Amino acid sequence: MKVQWQDSLEIGIIDIDIQHKLLFDKVNAFLTACETKAGLDEINRLFWFLEAYALTHFREEERLMQEIMYPDLVKHKERHLAFVKEVNVLKERLRQEGPTDTLTASAKLFISEWLYEHISKMDRALEEYVVLEQRRNAFS
Repeated sequence: MKVQWQDSLEIGIIDIDIQHKLLFDKVNAFLTACETKAGLDEINRLFWFLEAYALTHFREEERLMQEIMYPDLVKHKERHLAFVKEVNVLKERLRQEGPTDTLTASAKLFISEWLYEHISKMDRALEEYVVLEQRRNAFS
């Protein structure tokens, strides 16, 4: 039940593309631990690591957006915050229910849909802005 990385998700900003691929790896490590009924400590550790890595990635993206004065920074940050809030809900469910099949399926559905949607739309728009700014600067 893995979340598949697709090369079409690459946005051309190398650091961000690498971080996105690592996010997929972290999601898959968590899902695999749940599916194989790894110990609860291991599952919790992987989920907390996934959450921490996502937060680190969001900070890096937001730092880049601030540096280039990206006009949709606030909207982008709001989407990151919405993800964090939902992950907190999943974390609480994990604490209360444990790694049930229902929780695992919910986590996979939410995280995979969010990643695909966010990267293919929000991060793609960031990439388009970066390319546009590079062209403007080249002709200045």
